[in-house]
Amino acid sequence: MMNPTPIEIAKDRSLIFKKFLQIEIDIQANSEKQAFLDWGIQKSAYRKEIKNYPDYLKQKPDGVKFISYIPPANNQLKFSPFPSLGVMPQIDTQALNFIHEDIKQACVCIGTFVDGKIQAKWLGKNALTKAQFWSGTKIIPLINTVCQVNIKYPDCDISNCTIGDVDGQQKDIPFDDLAADMISYTENIATSNSLAAMFKRFDTRVGLEQWLKKTTGNNDLIFRSDYGDDPFIENPQIFDKIKQKVVLTAAENSPKQDNLVCAYDLTKLVSMLGWHYNLEQRSRLRGAQWNSLKSIIKAMGNDTARYGDQAIKTLGIDGVITSPVIISKLGHGVSSIRGTIETVYLALMWFVDERPKAGGKPAKLRTLALTLRGVKTLDGSKSTDSLAIELDARICAEVTEILRRLFAEEF
Repeated sequence: MMNPTPIEIAKDRSLIFKKFLQIEIDIQANSEKQAFLDWGIQKSAYRKEIKNYPDYLKQKPDGVKFISYIPPANNQLKFSPFPSLGVMPQIDTQALNFIHEDIKQACVCIGTFVDGKIQAKWLGKNALTKAQFWSGTKIIPLINTVCQVNIKYPDCDISNCTIGDVDGQQKDIPFDDLAADMISYTENIATSNSLAAMFKRFDTRVGLEQWLKKTTGNNDLIFRSDYGDDPFIENPQIFDKIKQKVVLTAAENSPKQDNLVCAYDLTKLVSMLGWHYNLEQRSRLRGAQWNSLKSIIKAMGNDTARYGDQAIKTLGIDGVITSPVIISKLGHGVSSIRGTIETVYLALMWFVDERPKAGGKPAKLRTLALTLRGVKTLDGSKSTDSLAIELDARICAEVTEILRRLFAEEF
């Protein structure tokens, strides 16, 4: 008998969960610092690849170097063309029934190429249920800002831009540095929360909320809050060093409300970002140009949460994938109102799976976008530290299972 492969071993999900929980215990993780949520980009095997992410995402299956995954005819889940801007897809509400009960909301979008165009299938568990997705929503103002600049100036590359203060109180800082600092939590410039609040200043609260609704097609959301800190720059402006002119200024401020979106909203947004280059015009973010979106893609490569890294390593596929892309955004917090500890992970991943080459077949592209929101109740039965590390290990186990199914072609 041949030894089972790591992908086969990973079918035992309780074993995988225990393995991750043991890592938490070994490093003495707690509610302030968890093993995978706080792994950090510095320790990531993919840190050196970030600069290549935009080039990898431009690739298309050519039938020779690699092909796209086409499901067998008997597969229940059918691919359909990627939805147009502002149109909601059909979401299969049964396909994620395997997801652990601690994951309260989930949305997974699996991508493939058919005749050179991206098709997708959408899987959900309470994917349209409004909830707090914490810092996972910080990508929304970032993408909106780029769209606004490019609507006015399609030839503007946001990487050539700086952000400064209208009143000249704050020296100009490159957009790329601010975006990466917000995602990575390194606080080289400011706190992630204050930078996110600053990016929210480039549109009115109502304007940003309307933009999100028109982008995802979901009207049942509220997006009018900040992240607890005052904006790093209260009245920011974006200056294009090539054009030598201001290309965007702060919008009027207005009263705050809540940030309540759904797993589908974030999955749709990150899939539109990562697959932009290969999406049809009708499906693209309004106004956004690839040159500018590359800046956000590279920023999101710096996420401190490394669930994707850990899943790939656990499945033993780290040595058989090329052109890897992992862009992601964590969210995490304790809700005193709900009496819960909550962790969010949204990501887009892209790999060329070289394993088929061993059988004389071309390599295969595998790509998906996902959003998970895990919740544990603080009921006094366990310490906050215990619940936090259990939730961290659980999210990692579920990401591993989703990737296992992707690579085993079970979706």
